[in-house]
Amino acid sequence: MIDAFNGPIFLVLFIINFLGGAYYAYQALFTSEKFCDQYGIHHSAILPLRLAGSLIAALVLVSIYILFRENGPQGTWPIFVFGFLQSLIFTYFGYVTVNHSDAAKMDGVKYSAEAYIAPAGFTILNAILIYGLSDKLYS
Repeated sequence: MIDAFNGPIFLVLFIINFLGGAYYAYQALFTSEKFCDQYGIHHSAILPLRLAGSLIAALVLVSIYILFRENGPQGTWPIFVFGFLQSLIFTYFGYVTVNHSDAAKMDGVKYSAEAYIAPAGFTILNAILIYGLSDKLYS
């Protein structure tokens, strides 16, 4: 398993990446009301929240499969690129929403920098993984 990920560093980074995704997917899917309350979001947003959570949960499940498959991440570049692009796009839109949107100024809304700092961290993590595992991902 360690060799499939080019050593323990990339294996640990891969695990951190999907555990972080699992954390947010769990919040979106199973504690939706609490998540909405934490940020002052109306409960009518639960359905789109769960849609977003389901996309991340799917990525987490595929990541668990990659972790235990015989060839590890070999040939799985689309999964890594999807994770990179999703987090990059949300970094931008999270920043814009928190700092420049009318939604952030609504009564009771409690957006924080977490909306762009967390996805920025995932973007960097995915970029490191894509670079460090490129010999496996693209083979």
